[in-house]
Amino acid sequence: MSEILNQLQEVKLAAQAQTEASQAQTTEVANKMGQIDQTLQQAKQSFDAWKGKVKAEEIKGQGRYMTELFVDGDKDTFYPVYFQMHSGDENEIQIYRHYDWNKNDNDFNANPHVASALVILKGQACGWSGNANYLRTVVNVQRYRKCVAHIGFKAWCEAQKRDPDGLNTNRNQSGVGYIEPNRSVFMLRGGKLKYQIYSNKLINFNLYQTDGEVIGWSSSSHNNVNWLSKTVSLAEAEAGDENNNVPPEYISYDLSQPSPPSFKL
Repeated sequence: MSEILNQLQEVKLAAQAQTEASQAQTTEVANKMGQIDQTLQQAKQSFDAWKGKVKAEEIKGQGRYMTELFVDGDKDTFYPVYFQMHSGDENEIQIYRHYDWNKNDNDFNANPHVASALVILKGQACGWSGNANYLRTVVNVQRYRKCVAHIGFKAWCEAQKRDPDGLNTNRNQSGVGYIEPNRSVFMLRGGKLKYQIYSNKLINFNLYQTDGEVIGWSSSSHNNVNWLSKTVSLAEAEAGDENNNVPPEYISYDLSQPSPPSFKL
């Protein structure tokens, strides 16, 4: 009988030992799972922070950036948006406006058909770069009223002497035109209109709604120039410079397009 009791006691002790081992293993697993959860949470936070700052170009991707502009001002005036394209592969810029944006508050008394636009530009660098250096209008479709004009590889602006006592140069003689070689331009119509500008690269699109603001300069003696912002009236507006003076309803993919006539508003 005592032998049976001893065997039962041994079984009991073995069971207790196994339970304790199992509990210890459970505690160890729980601790490991807690460490894993903490590591995953830290990794997620780190990834979210990286995702919020990374640019598409940094991971060899194709970017898509949007800038929203609101142009109040006079409804019969076009206001310049100056920008600098990147070197390297081609820049694509889309100027978009849905036809009924601002339908409840615009200076045209139009509702809902205010103005629509899809203007697509492609280009690279600027006039002072040693690269391909171009800007071309690929699509220019505007309906109800024209609201995008004066597209230029060189920025439309006014030139003045930077140092009044400095040299006269071929760049600083007072005049207006597509003359600023370090920037490009398009113009947006006023009248309380919203526009969205999409680009495949991060580009700063700078809207100017007054004349005479300095947009660029060169202090070198052979330039001595300030370039100043310049708006354009509706009556004087054109589609663009000699390479962007496309006709209304222009889609370059359509091979039947006629040669560009004068821009009509």
